[in-house]
Amino acid sequence: MSLEPETAAAEAAAAEADVDVADEGPTEERDPFKRRVAVVLAVLGVLGAWIGILHQDSANQESFYARQTTRTAVGSMAANLDQETLAGLATDLAAESAALAGLAPFDSSAPIDSGGDEASEDLAAGADTERQERLARTFTRRAEFEGLSRKALAETRVGYNNRTSQFETVLTTLAVALFLVGFTLVLNRRTRPPVLIPGLILAAYVAGWALWIHAKEIPATAPEAIAAAADGGEHLAFGEFEAAVDDYTRAIEVDDDFVPAYNGRALASFQVSNPDFASTLAIVDTTTPESRLAASDAETAVALGQDQNFNSLLLSGIFRFHDQDYDGAERRFRQAVEVNDQAPEAYLALAVTELAQGDQPGALDELASGVELLDPAADSSEARQLAADLFTLLEQVDAAQRDVSEEVAGIRELLAARETELALGADGRDATGGTVALDAATYADGTLSFELAYDDLPDDAQVAIFVFERPTDEAPFAQRAELARFETLSGSGVLENTAGFRAACTPVEFRYDVYVNGTPAGSFRSDGGKATC
Repeated sequence: MSLEPETAAAEAAAAEADVDVADEGPTEERDPFKRRVAVVLAVLGVLGAWIGILHQDSANQESFYARQTTRTAVGSMAANLDQETLAGLATDLAAESAALAGLAPFDSSAPIDSGGDEASEDLAAGADTERQERLARTFTRRAEFEGLSRKALAETRVGYNNRTSQFETVLTTLAVALFLVGFTLVLNRRTRPPVLIPGLILAAYVAGWALWIHAKEIPATAPEAIAAAADGGEHLAFGEFEAAVDDYTRAIEVDDDFVPAYNGRALASFQVSNPDFASTLAIVDTTTPESRLAASDAETAVALGQDQNFNSLLLSGIFRFHDQDYDGAERRFRQAVEVNDQAPEAYLALAVTELAQGDQPGALDELASGVELLDPAADSSEARQLAADLFTLLEQVDAAQRDVSEEVAGIRELLAARETELALGADGRDATGGTVALDAATYADGTLSFELAYDDLPDDAQVAIFVFERPTDEAPFAQRAELARFETLSGSGVLENTAGFRAACTPVEFRYDVYVNGTPAGSFRSDGGKATC
């Protein structure tokens, strides 16, 4: 009997030992797994911290470039304002000089204290002119430099903004990976792999993704490239096209991804052969090596800009248009409209391209879209310039595609009537009658003078005169913005007009298209000068 308690105690101790042994197995099995998960979570935590630092650095860079972009935007606005102010002062001075030149001469017997002899006064006047040009060049280059810097900084800022957003997405994805790995701690052995493996794969993907984002180059433009392109912009503005080509080439050599340099060189190269292109879209020769280089540069700019640079698309479309690649031109103009649907020039170019393909209804639709964007009350000079450009493009279509001449004439008349309404007001006049004739016309030293006789016009007839110039023999006519006049006339009389303008190519012929109350009333021609292009 005395052995039974001892046996019972021994059995109890053995049972307790068995329980300890049974518990010890799972604990030893789980502890290594927990340690491995803890290590993985620690690594992921370090990875998250590293990505967070990269994210913060990217955000700081974005903020820095945002401030720099704002600074250069202010500088660009100031430089443009300086340009406009100087141009306005020059215009006022020219007007005052012209007014003074028309005054009756002083009485030679009256004493005049001029403060010096005539030679000194001429020298002073010349010095003022030189100083005006120096200031104009300074302001032009400053505006170009600040504008290019602003665009380059804005592009860099967008790059850092995208990087910052990507790092935020990476951190969110990493949080998912952390959850999946950590969640396995509460799962049994069988259910761990379906959760752990995706978590580990996602973590590895996040690490690689972060490295790729960090290694991806942020777009930046070398200051030397911007400075060279600004020099090119100055030379381009003052008609020094070959020097501009050299400057833009230098900018491209510094940074061969600099889209504005390709755009600038394209425009400068084209104007080596067609020097009045920027002012009137006048075309002399599109087959020269310089013109070929211009077309090539425009296509390079389109590719570098990933079909999102408006200027590149517009230039490419124009060059294709002059190569009579109307399908390609239409495609480029439509891409330009997609990039900027508030640019009337793109719609007008698209309208002319469709007209060249014989699609007059489509041309009228695009023309209406472009006209709707014009606000003559806000900027009548811009409306006049765009109308002049459209007249010029119509002339080029007429010269290249004689089978659509009738359609061109119809669009030309609609444009003339619409612009007359904008200039003189639309009041429903439809009375016709009377005659007009070109009595006299002279051109000398950049000044065109003509006299238009009219007889038996209806009361308060709206008369519009559009003067076209031919830059060289057999070239298409061009309509210069300065050479248009709108008057309300009645009965009979003579309308005199004098207009001065600067042309790189001396016009060899002028054409005068006259409209009365929106109806063609006559077209006349006069001689210009000797061809210089």
